[in-house]
This record gives sequence, C-alpha cells and structure tokens, in this order.
Amino acid sequence: MKAWICLPALALLAACSAEHGSTINTGFSEDNLATSDACFAETPSSLLDPGQTLLETGPAGLTRVSWSLGGETGDMAVSIAEIEQPTKTALDAANAAFYSAAGQQHDHNTDAVIYHRTTDGTFCTVIRDEATGRALVDAIMNLPAADQSAE
Repeated sequence: MKAWICLPALALLAACSAEHGSTINTGFSEDNLATSDACFAETPSSLLDPGQTLLETGPAGLTRVSWSLGGETGDMAVSIAEIEQPTKTALDAANAAFYSAAGQQHDHNTDAVIYHRTTDGTFCTVIRDEATGRALVDAIMNLPAADQSAE
C-alpha cells in the first residue's frame, strides 16, 4: 500500500526531470541547416564553393564526383555497371575513405560536411576539406580511362 502512495510523487519527479533533460543543445536546428545547391545539379562543380568536393551515389548505379580544388573544377561520372571488379573495388575503397573522413569531420555547427538524401535513395555528400577531396579526385582520375565518362 505504501508504494501506491509514493507513485504520484515519483511520477511528478520524473516529469519534471524529463522536461529539464529535453533541452540539451545538439547544435542541430531548422535554423542551422547546412545546404548545398550542388547536390543533384546538372553541373555540380559550378555550384561548389572553392575547396569543396562532392560525392553522389545512388540506386541508378552512377557515382558522381565534382570538385572545386586549387582553382580547378570538374565533374566526373562512373557507371558501376560498366566497370570491371578490380576497378569497382578501387572505386568502393575511395568512396569509403571519403565517407569515413566526412563522418569524422562532420559537425552540426558548421558546413564542413553537408549531407543530402533524396527519396529515391540517392545520397550526396559535400566536404570542405581539400586533402580529403583531393584524395577522392585523384582516385577517380586514376581509374582506367574506359571506365570514366566526363559530364
């Protein structure tokens, strides 16, 4: 019977505590959304800020890389359906390294890394770190010429 007497007090204490705990600042808010018009554009490189690199992958089987690095811009597309397994493995490794670096650099309070996803599952990542971007661009540019198509 004593437990029934304590329950309302515990419920009140829990409600007050939960209200206080829900005000934790994570840096994310609708007023603080980093965006990039380059994602899903016809010519992404023309919309990138200097120092940015874009990687876009999705269900269409197309990997797109665009960059604005060191005063040079470019757009490259690779159809993964048309490449040999060793080339696909190298492309996957370059993409994975880029995504890993992006994850380490992501901060809700900055636009160092911007993520966008469309409803069809296409995923776009824009990163501001030039070293990370250059590594991806170099990997794409060193794929065999038959496996690349400039946009």
